Amino acid sequence: MINLRRMPPPRTELRLTEVETLRAMAHPLRMRILGSLRVDGPATSATLARRLGTDSGQTSHHLRLLARYGFITEAPELGKGPRGRERWWKAASDTTRWSDTVDGQQAGAAAAIRAIENAAYRVWDDLVDTYRDQVERDEWSPRWRAAAGSGDTVVRLDPERLTALREELDAVIDRYDLGETPADDAETVVVVLQAYPRRVPR
Repeated sequence: MINLRRMPPPRTELRLTEVETLRAMAHPLRMRILGSLRVDGPATSATLARRLGTDSGQTSHHLRLLARYGFITEAPELGKGPRGRERWWKAASDTTRWSDTVDGQQAGAAAAIRAIENAAYRVWDDLVDTYRDQVERDEWSPRWRAAAGSGDTVVRLDPERLTALREELDAVIDRYDLGETPADDAETVVVVLQAYPRRVPR
């Protein structure tokens, strides 16, 4: 029997509705930076460079762009280091969402949505590849290898039922999230949900 904790507090959400902000986030490294600030905590550009295997200059460039569009904010409360030069950054929200309902009248809306989703797919693929590499190095226990996985299911829905399904799945994920609850064998788990209609060309 799995004991589920109570629903966590509401998460702060940044919803992307403008082409310009979609384009700003449509870069795998910027997505990884934002994700790291959310999951691993506030950091400097040097810390992020170590976390993500990139260089500090490149990371600083992307941090400035993320800050310009409101994805992240400075965290001066964390200090500036012994020489007063360090700039600490933190995520401005817990989650980011976008959808195909971005105003289609905006020039380049469809291309911007495709670009951000392509960037997201690359990040998700990298996560799976990293996990598979770690499995080959025997870094995950049999229990974790048995629990992890992916698959697909084809169902018949109308738009309203698909919306309800996604909302219910989000609620289920929130119920299972341990959050800050102590647990010896808990790890960070990335859950990716994709639900798209399929139509066969005639």
